[in-house]
Amino acid sequence: MRQKLLIIAPCLSMGGMERASVNTANSLNDKEVQIVFISLFKKKHFFTLNKDIKLIEPDGFNTNSLSFLKTIQWVRNIVKTEKPNKVLAFNKFYAALTAFSLIGINIPFYISERSSPLFVWRQPLKTINRIAFWLKPPTGVIAQTYIAASYQKKYFKKSKIKVIPNILRPITLHPEIERKDIILAVGRLGDHLKGFDLLIESLSFMKNKTWELHIAGGDENAQELKELATKLGVLDRITFLGKVQNVDKVYASAGIFVIPSRSEGFPNALAEAMGAGCCCIAFDFIAGPRDMIDHGESGFIVLEENILALASKIDELIHLPTERERIGQNALGIRDKLAVDKVSKKILNFIFFN
Repeated sequence: MRQKLLIIAPCLSMGGMERASVNTANSLNDKEVQIVFISLFKKKHFFTLNKDIKLIEPDGFNTNSLSFLKTIQWVRNIVKTEKPNKVLAFNKFYAALTAFSLIGINIPFYISERSSPLFVWRQPLKTINRIAFWLKPPTGVIAQTYIAASYQKKYFKKSKIKVIPNILRPITLHPEIERKDIILAVGRLGDHLKGFDLLIESLSFMKNKTWELHIAGGDENAQELKELATKLGVLDRITFLGKVQNVDKVYASAGIFVIPSRSEGFPNALAEAMGAGCCCIAFDFIAGPRDMIDHGESGFIVLEENILALASKIDELIHLPTERERIGQNALGIRDKLAVDKVSKKILNFIFFN
């Protein structure tokens, strides 16, 4: 008999958590599991669910801000109507809403925790989370990295914890595109944790003055980053690409990919860049690079937030095209490690057969 899994996620707009939830839904739906997908916010779609996945979105609420009590009752009504075998919620706070919705309903629920282990919830959300999981502890928690799992074991003491990385979406390779003298970074411009300011500072310390920096992602005007680049005299070497629909072609043209984050839950951009065969450099942030990069073989990890070390490594690789190609070829191994069949099987086993 086909199992029914209810997935609860923020929405289908652009974002790492949104991408992960859609990838998970689409992959599990191919595994004899019927997926019902609840989008907590009504926003313009950037990602697409498979046609046979039932999508439920709020009608007349949760457009800009979340209605706490109304959302709990709405989710509860959906659960009673759909009668899923299991529930999977993305993100700790949305899982807390789910826990409140499931009080008194005997359905196991699981959390796919997306936040960096260093992320601290502010009040009153911190207290709301604690109360929700005290009243309805999750059956299991999916952590994206091993260091994240160690944090989750301390928080969810009654729940099973399993390390399962994100599914890597299909990356289209473009051998017809020649790699250029471009340093590429990808992510939300307005997010301090993405560390684009650190990358711009590193650019100013580089000896090479001919390579360009391209930053892709988001609709923000990046005014603060542009002001910093102007102050450091490197604005003319930076191109802000904005939101890119076909980012795989952007990866294909990059000579070096850098992820300068201060922290991540799981660095999707790094996984995608490796899957596109880029020569990648990452700060040693929590969490993700050490789970994904074999230093010196499939990428490079430099000391966290050390802009001089980053500048030095970029300068070094600029003069080593053969090394960049070798690293990029080795990085392609991430495609197998994070393949949809492998990761979805782990999720299925954890939720339905563990």
